[in-house]
Amino acid sequence: MFQKLLDKVKCWLLLRDNQEAQDQLPTEIVEGKKIAKKLKQNQILIEDVFADNYDICIREFSVSKHNIKDAFLVFIDGMTEEKVISENILKPLMNSAEKAIDLNKITKSIISTPNISEAFTIEEVVEGVTGGKAALFLDGEQKVILVDSVAFESRAVEKPEVETTIRGPKESFVEDLAVNTSLLRRKLNNTNLKLEQIILGQQTKTDVCLAYVKGVANEKIVDEVRSRVSEIELDAILESGYIEEFIVDHPLSVFSTVANSEKPDIVAGKLLEGRIAVFVNGTPTVLTVPHIFVESLMTAEDYYSAPYLVSLIRIIRYAAFVLALLLPATYIAVVSFHPELLPTELAISVAIASEGVPFPKAVEVIVMGFLFEILREAGVRMPRAVGQAISIVGALILGDAAINAGLVGAPVVIVTALTAISSFIVPPLTDAITILRLVAISFASVMGLPGILTFIIGLVIHLSSLRSFGVPYLYPLAPLDIKSWKDVFIRVPWWLMVSRPELLSKDNRQRAKLGQRPSPYRDELERDDS
Repeated sequence: MFQKLLDKVKCWLLLRDNQEAQDQLPTEIVEGKKIAKKLKQNQILIEDVFADNYDICIREFSVSKHNIKDAFLVFIDGMTEEKVISENILKPLMNSAEKAIDLNKITKSIISTPNISEAFTIEEVVEGVTGGKAALFLDGEQKVILVDSVAFESRAVEKPEVETTIRGPKESFVEDLAVNTSLLRRKLNNTNLKLEQIILGQQTKTDVCLAYVKGVANEKIVDEVRSRVSEIELDAILESGYIEEFIVDHPLSVFSTVANSEKPDIVAGKLLEGRIAVFVNGTPTVLTVPHIFVESLMTAEDYYSAPYLVSLIRIIRYAAFVLALLLPATYIAVVSFHPELLPTELAISVAIASEGVPFPKAVEVIVMGFLFEILREAGVRMPRAVGQAISIVGALILGDAAINAGLVGAPVVIVTALTAISSFIVPPLTDAITILRLVAISFASVMGLPGILTFIIGLVIHLSSLRSFGVPYLYPLAPLDIKSWKDVFIRVPWWLMVSRPELLSKDNRQRAKLGQRPSPYRDELERDDS
């Protein structure tokens, strides 16, 4: 400790007549200052910056067998590969037979690591070291070599947990940005795929990557995404959700105008339609924009299976969205205000099942919906094996007990169960549906079916007013684009989808050759006879 203090005093005495050098010493103004020529000064600065950090390693050594220059290496234990430090940096430098060495010669003929960069300020050095690089200081040099020796422990590429598929790729993004971009590169083996790096977070210095296909994506949208992301000023960026809240067009709407995915094939498919992806280091969730409403009712598997079955399933998804949103409100409106719309037998059955229930229908529906949300949250937060048991057993016990106790009627339990199942079919819209369902119930409780009609009109007006980076949220329904309906309610065969969506890619719309319909099979015997 005394020796360290003595070294600092010596440096101050030696540099008191040199104002430029003096400005490099105080730790409070160290950021952005140039590298000093004297090695000891740089070492003191680095030790001050990384004070009270036990994982910072400073390795002092002499360059070449002739000990012609002193040097030291700075890196963080656990974030760098020790083998790279030892085999590719220290051994070549210490065992070199050169009698005259500078940083240029080191980078060109001694250090054998592939990724090397230079730093000219202490701030750049600190950012490199905290990012997993090793910084090489050489006596007499006013620049530093940053050697890429990153060795983070990361999760292996596994099956997706949210966007599961029966047919199609079974890989998902992980928390490592480099791995995620490589997974995307494997899908898009094209030099037109552009990856731009942006560093966000004043405290976290998080790497963010913008990905798009040049010539396919609209350059105006690319510039807008780049501008919105670059202007984010926040202490920490720990997940892509932080960025989503800053770039979303309508932050007060329950519908998100920014999509997210954990599958490389989905992101690649969206990039090929003209969208832009935002990768964030430390999360497997990738954002894609622009995002339109019909995307939420599509899955990656729609494009891997036969179009006829996919079209039927997609229509079922639209029906499930309507049921999840309006079924409880419709039940309340019909039973409470318009029972004459029910067949006589069904009306009698509902009346008998609800006999003795002390609460209005709206209260029954809200209570059961509230219990379902509790069970769902418990199932998500608990360990998987326990969570599934809680969800199933809890729903059965609570539903049966509520009916036997006369708190709710059996029809309400059926309506709640069907609503819950329908909401599981459209996961991207679950958050919006949960909130809007309560609004629909409120309208139905006051006005009946006219209230539901009023709610639907207001919802359509709201959806029509939304934009995602200039693209209407209800496109191609509003504004109407019949040509793009080939992939909305149904999915036509690939050989008929020859163009990209017009509002997403205006310059390069064609994605397939026109007229590629498969030819009828001709029997081999017929060809032989001819």
